[in-house]
Amino acid sequence: MPYLNPAERSLSPPPRPIQFEKKQIVLLDAEVDSLIRTLKARKAFGVSGAALAAAVLDTGLRVTHRDFAGRVPARRNFTTDYGADPNDVSDGQGHGTNVAGIIAAGDLHVGIAPGASIVPLKVLTNQGGGTFQWVLDALDWILNDPENHGISVVSMSLGDSSNDADDGVHSMDPIRDRVLRLRALRIPVVVAAGNDYFKFKAEGMGFPAILTETISVGAVYDANEGPFSYQSGAEAYSTAADRLTPFSQRLHESTNTRTRTDIFAPGAPVTSSGIDSDEGESVQQGTSQATPVVTGVILLMQEFFKRTAGVLPPVDLLVECLRNGAVRVHDGDDEDDNVPHTQKEFLRVDAFGALEAVRRKLQHHLLSTQKAFVP
Repeated sequence: MPYLNPAERSLSPPPRPIQFEKKQIVLLDAEVDSLIRTLKARKAFGVSGAALAAAVLDTGLRVTHRDFAGRVPARRNFTTDYGADPNDVSDGQGHGTNVAGIIAAGDLHVGIAPGASIVPLKVLTNQGGGTFQWVLDALDWILNDPENHGISVVSMSLGDSSNDADDGVHSMDPIRDRVLRLRALRIPVVVAAGNDYFKFKAEGMGFPAILTETISVGAVYDANEGPFSYQSGAEAYSTAADRLTPFSQRLHESTNTRTRTDIFAPGAPVTSSGIDSDEGESVQQGTSQATPVVTGVILLMQEFFKRTAGVLPPVDLLVECLRNGAVRVHDGDDEDDNVPHTQKEFLRVDAFGALEAVRRKLQHHLLSTQKAFVP
């Protein structure tokens, strides 16, 4: 597609999560933790994401929710909502609050990294739409903030509903430039692969997930959740843990080593924080939900690495450890749906495996150099 400046390019509105005013006993969601061994990882390595923060570019946040009390050090609205008040990030749609809860809820719900902080950057309106100019503005805000509010990872559950197999057309895109600059600061940008696999029925991902420099995330089911039909036309006739969801876009490394889908994560469905009250709950599914799972795991990895080395790990090391500690899932061995399958193996995140891979990297450094890390 021809290059367009960010202000001329629209973001695809995400679906609104199902909302509940109070926590629902029947919707307690332990499957994600169980599948990727989050609880074991946090206990074994003594991590929670403490002293780190995730910038969440989304529809905003219900900042008063009990799940985030005292852990929202900064916020910024880049949309036209609320008269373009830069300080009002109220989430009238729910997607951003659901995503943030998956990362770091720490009360009624428990996210992957419950000790981490959330910096909500509202780039999607309460109707879900937006432009890439707002995304660019938010990335600039992070880069230009000298204190950074502890931000060590950026989570973007958004995209343009395209399906590219290569990022060449985006080589001069200003968003790619910002992702590169953040990567140089050891701040990874984690992006949803996209939910349009049924539409395209071919390997690829949306923008900006297709950028080589992002960490791109596809979605698997975390348990037998029964059948699902999606607005896109995708259908899962039955579900089970580690089956690829029929909506998740995917790009295997054998198709393009540089721009592959880096990792898969449970994303269907995921229970999290909601916007109907300060005790609200929401349920949603998509690569949008798999992305914050990986974001939370990265926060745990960063905390463990920084405790030893005194600095954040390079993004290349994070990707290597995410993949080295991952579980292999085959696309087409047991999927029961209405989309074609690649018959290729992808990698699904495992929190304990990822942290163990980081530990091995640190141990190798100490043994090979016989020198302590110096920040």
